[in-house]
Amino acid sequence: MYADGGGDSADSSIPARDNHTEAARQSRLEWLRTRQGTPLAPLGPMRLHADDLANNIENLIGAVEVPVGLAGPLVFAGTHASGRLYAPLATTEGALVASASRGAQALSRAGGVRTHAIAQRMTRAPVFQLGSLGQAAAFADWIGDQLEELRGQAARVSRHAALVSVRPVMTGRTVHVVFAYETGDAAGQNMTSACTWHACQWVLDRFPAETAADVEHFRVEGNLSGDKKVTYHSFLNGRGTRVVAEAELSGHILRNVLNSDRETLLETHRIQRGGALHGGMVGDDICIANIIGGMFTALGQDIASVHESSLGHLELEPAGEGVRATMVLPALIVGTVGGGTRLPAQHALLEMLGCTGEGSRPRLAEIIAGFALALDLSTMSAVGADEFIAAHERLGRNRPSPGTRTDPKGS
Repeated sequence: MYADGGGDSADSSIPARDNHTEAARQSRLEWLRTRQGTPLAPLGPMRLHADDLANNIENLIGAVEVPVGLAGPLVFAGTHASGRLYAPLATTEGALVASASRGAQALSRAGGVRTHAIAQRMTRAPVFQLGSLGQAAAFADWIGDQLEELRGQAARVSRHAALVSVRPVMTGRTVHVVFAYETGDAAGQNMTSACTWHACQWVLDRFPAETAADVEHFRVEGNLSGDKKVTYHSFLNGRGTRVVAEAELSGHILRNVLNSDRETLLETHRIQRGGALHGGMVGDDICIANIIGGMFTALGQDIASVHESSLGHLELEPAGEGVRATMVLPALIVGTVGGGTRLPAQHALLEMLGCTGEGSRPRLAEIIAGFALALDLSTMSAVGADEFIAAHERLGRNRPSPGTRTDPKGS
């Protein structure tokens, strides 16, 4: 029975908050069982070591298992990703892995998917409020000339984050400043936050000393960076890794693998683009969040970044009897070091993909983009052929478990 959560503040305090040992985990779990009146038995055993998770979580009580399926193979002919590769997808949605694999088969039979990681930028946008519009204008001019000094300040915090540009955006007497970094193999949200904050401490000291104008308010993030949010700014300017994937599929492959044809696929694409426009969608894709969410979970990425990372644009155009398909992901927030990438299962899957060495971040981005294109083509084809629901009925919610009797008479 669910408890009402009442009691005094002492009863409500989670025990051993700053302790990351297994004993502390078990004490918190037992406290929760007693307080909420539920056994929570599946959370008792845990293969992860509590002592190793101090940098990943607070108030640890256990771990949940998400099944991981293998999609593919998909042949890559990319700048950083090449050969026959597979995608680990952590998901509970039946039909997803099968659909991604069908799209991968189509692209592979077409000669593979071409991929290119174009650039990587991680942005932070601190905000400064000045006393007047004139002071804000002076501040915007001043900080735009401080790139080299700010670059040096940031370098004192992290040798991996390289400040590339500083762009002031005036909104009255408030000035947002977009700091853009390259962050090597890390996604870079945390390191760029620290770099930016320390650089801004220099700004807060130096600007008043040089101009006699005070900064009335400062915040390390004014929400212009679009961190963990879908924004047109990220779609147009990029945040994280900007990556593109494309392939040409013949009419024969469309018919024999995707059960579609050029006219049906292009017409379905046209209709769905209209729907996207009238729905106010940023970008235009079918379901790339399935690939991004599944691979992010399996590979130790920041799952909250699935939101902005799922910005995408799918383009289809005629190519002979078939189509040329292009997928652009402008804001893919991925890293091959840091965060959850060091956890055992996630690290093992990154190793399987060849994404653990130096310079492996763009390879991971290209692999995700290739499978995102594969899934969108397969899903669009299923919708165009009116097979989408049937596939989910067959592979998803109505698939019997092994050994389950399906005869209602039990014979």
